Amino acid sequence: MFTPITRVFLIIVCLTSAVYYYTKEDFIAMSMMLIAGVLFIYGYFKYGTVYAAVQQVKRRNLKKAEVLISKIKNPDKLIKGHKSYYYFTTGLIALEKQELEKSHSDLTQALEIGLRTKNDKSIVLLNLAHIELLRKDHTKASEYIKKVREMDLNPLVESETNRIEKEIKIAEEEE
Repeated sequence: MFTPITRVFLIIVCLTSAVYYYTKEDFIAMSMMLIAGVLFIYGYFKYGTVYAAVQQVKRRNLKKAEVLISKIKNPDKLIKGHKSYYYFTTGLIALEKQELEKSHSDLTQALEIGLRTKNDKSIVLLNLAHIELLRKDHTKASEYIKKVREMDLNPLVESETNRIEKEIKIAEEEE
């Protein structure tokens, strides 16, 4: 949720406050500040900047999302839910850059780990269908579209699904 700079600032505030309360011999307040500092440090490693990056993706600001997600040096240490959204974000960024292999790999990994909402799952499946369409594998693209159709779709995903489905049919007719 917090950027690394904000987290470091909050950790410094907590540790400074802990020292202040120690000098005042207020050991309960000091303990609370130390606990808060430890929680911020824990959050830094377990949650990273995934939430902020996902928010940027939703706003279609992929450059800022890429900067935020690149601050995570070891995604394997993220908790399961954040790890799936890490791969969700990196997959969408790679797709935007036309890095189809990386995008397919990351989006598949996000699906395997598990996304929280059906809408996010449908977005991943839709993007996988788009990747397969770009790879000219219409069979796999159609399979992904079928999986998307099995879910409750919001209007935007529904319209994109219809668009990709039409593109698949046009591409199949051209063969």
